[in-house]
Amino acid sequence: MQQTAEQWDALVGRLNVGGCPVLANHGYKIAPVGLAVQPIPGVNFSRIFDLKEGGSGYAIEVTLRNYASRPIDIVGFRIRTPWGIPKLTLLQAPNYAFPEPGPSYDADFVINRYFQKRKSRLLPSKEIEGLFIASSEDEIAEGVQHFDSVFLTLDVFDSRSNVFSGHFGVRVDRRERIARELRKQKTRSAQLKSVPKPDQVHKVFVNA
Repeated sequence: MQQTAEQWDALVGRLNVGGCPVLANHGYKIAPVGLAVQPIPGVNFSRIFDLKEGGSGYAIEVTLRNYASRPIDIVGFRIRTPWGIPKLTLLQAPNYAFPEPGPSYDADFVINRYFQKRKSRLLPSKEIEGLFIASSEDEIAEGVQHFDSVFLTLDVFDSRSNVFSGHFGVRVDRRERIARELRKQKTRSAQLKSVPKPDQVHKVFVNA
C-alpha cells in the first residue's frame, strides 16, 4: 500500500523512538542506520600477535560513527575470529602496554576508555577514532601462520540491545610463538645432553 509523505514520516518517527533507527529519505525501502564500525581509512596497522608467556594480543584501528538521529550509548563489545570468540581483557591506562617484550601505545590514540565505562554516549554525527587494544588468554589457532592475513569481526552493543558490526582485515604476528618453540627445543636438547648414554652407565657400574 502506497503511503503519503506524512504517513511515512510518522512511521519513521515511531521506528526511531522505538529503537529501530531508519533514514527518512529512502523511498520504500527501510535502510537501518546507527553506529558504523569501520577500519580507519588509509594504511592499516591492525594486527593480532602471540604474547611471550602465552595468550594473544589484539590491536585494531577502529572508527565508530553515529549515523542515527539519536544518541547511541555504547555498553559492550565482542571480537569474533575465524577460530572462535576469545575472552578479552582491555588494556588499562595510563601505559597501554603489553607484557615485555610486547608493544605499548600512545594513550591519546587508544579508545579503550569508551568501552571500559558502564555506558559511553556518542551523539548524532559524532565519531570516535583510534586503537582498540586487548589481550586474551586464548591462543591464536594452531594452523595460522606468521604474517597471515585474517578477517575479524568487531561487534559493538548499545543500551537498546542493538549489535553493530564491522569487519577488519588484520596481519598475524607469530614471532613470539616461534621464539617460544625455539626456547622449548633448546631446553629439550639440553636435557637430552645431560642424560648419560647406555654405555656410560655400564662403565660406571663396572667401575663401581
